[in-house]
Amino acid sequence: MAKDWVRICLFAAALVLLPVAAKDKPARTLARAELPPGFAIGSGSPALALQVDVVGGKVVSWAPAQPGAGNLRGTRSGDAGQTTLMVSSTLQDAIKFDLYVSTDGERFEYASTCGVTPGVSSFEMWERPITLFAMGNPRVLPKGRMDCD
Repeated sequence: MAKDWVRICLFAAALVLLPVAAKDKPARTLARAELPPGFAIGSGSPALALQVDVVGGKVVSWAPAQPGAGNLRGTRSGDAGQTTLMVSSTLQDAIKFDLYVSTDGERFEYASTCGVTPGVSSFEMWERPITLFAMGNPRVLPKGRMDCD
């Protein structure tokens, strides 16, 4: 009985805090000039690429890479009404990154993404045409943890 009461209290607390957590992460929209430095910006066709260097389980450097190069890549597919970005990595560690999307090439909206696990691609999808992507700020995820936001 006591365990049930604790579960009910925890559930109620989660429901109360849920709207607060949503307010902490507002959708961010940036002008192209406001994008953080070092982000790879492109259509995803050819692939959008970053060269990420990891030492001791931490990202020590990253920079945009030429198409066909880089170890974190995003490749676009889809049609006029839907856009998909397949993100793959050749790194040994699971990587999380920031992604911004633009329908006009000038205003970029923060997009939620999932980490990319070694050997497994991540797919991000939008029910609208995306013109450009901006990808950057890679970070290593702790072992065994998948992070989506």
